[in-house]
Amino acid sequence: MGAVFGVRAAAGSMLLVTGLAVLVGCSSSDADDGDRVTPGTVDSRSTPDSSGTPTEATTPRPTRYQPHPAEVDGAAKRAAARAVEALPDVRQVTYTQYFGYLPPAASILVEADFVGGGGTTYDVQISRTGDGWRVDSITAAEPVPPLEHPGPLIRRVLNSDRITLPWAGRVDVAAGRVSDVVLRSMLAVAERHRIGISVLVSAHPVQVFGTDRRSNHPDGRAYDIGSIDGRLVVDAGAAGSVDQVMRVAADTGASQVGGPSDLDGGGSQYFSDPTHSDHVHVGFPQ
Repeated sequence: MGAVFGVRAAAGSMLLVTGLAVLVGCSSSDADDGDRVTPGTVDSRSTPDSSGTPTEATTPRPTRYQPHPAEVDGAAKRAAARAVEALPDVRQVTYTQYFGYLPPAASILVEADFVGGGGTTYDVQISRTGDGWRVDSITAAEPVPPLEHPGPLIRRVLNSDRITLPWAGRVDVAAGRVSDVVLRSMLAVAERHRIGISVLVSAHPVQVFGTDRRSNHPDGRAYDIGSIDGRLVVDAGAAGSVDQVMRVAADTGASQVGGPSDLDGGGSQYFSDPTHSDHVHVGFPQ
């Protein structure tokens, strides 16, 4: 029940919101009048449960999401967040991240909590117009059932107090959609730093944004880290920890480690671009 509950708003998968999008995409100001500022994230995601079922966390009253000041394009994230906040089942947006940032187009990950508990992840496709960002579509994570008898590796990740999973990511792990190599890598990194996972499989675009190459995420062979030891990756104050996590992740056998910095100066293992300015991507070969 919990797994389906955690992705309740995903039943329709694709929601076209063109009419709404124009309204939320026009503002490029850094904050909305009267908003309580939520700097980049609200920590109200799921807590560990050995069954893989998300459990509700105590949350403050809903606030309107505000991007971190260090964002590459705060207006793009704000437009995506406002569109999701307007959905009837959504209580509040808790986190955003770039799935792809190639102006005049972008794909934004938006995590949200539901009014009745639980939550999910959305892929919000946006495009830039003369007045700001227009939201073209919102795609929610697909609901998937959990395994009846999850293995020990899955249980270790679900029970870890050093790995925070988003609602949809917890469902991915409980359903057996994430490869063992990814689960082991997350556990290894978590031995050194507490990590907040932002996406595993659900809601991630099938192709790398702006290309015809298949992403490793839909095949369960990649994970993204949005926060480290309680600080967002985009926060300059987390730079030292981000570099350490990238190196530890590479040592677990990852062939792709992207983040705010290119640690091998154009080599083949590490990379950096505006899309990865706000998270660490860890991918493994097929």
